[in-house]
Amino acid sequence: MKAEYQNEADRTAALMGIWREVLNPEELDENSDLFEAGGTSMHVLQIVGQVSDVMGVDLRLRQIFEHATPKSLSVFLGASAHEPQG
Repeated sequence: MKAEYQNEADRTAALMGIWREVLNPEELDENSDLFEAGGTSMHVLQIVGQVSDVMGVDLRLRQIFEHATPKSLSVFLGASAHEPQG
């Protein structure tokens, strides 16, 4: 993960921007569920690509399904960044 996204608030803001870019509605917030906002599997693929490009994080598709809001994905990414690798 890129250094500028080590802070949860920065990660969440970046993820909200990605959600808005992919889904378009501006009224999305940190607790907006991707699927309740009309997200499809194509949107999940776009989000995975954007998260990789913007944040330097490689996600699995199922991680988006399991953490379908910017806030929950941000918390997950923060926790997984502190797990031992290997």
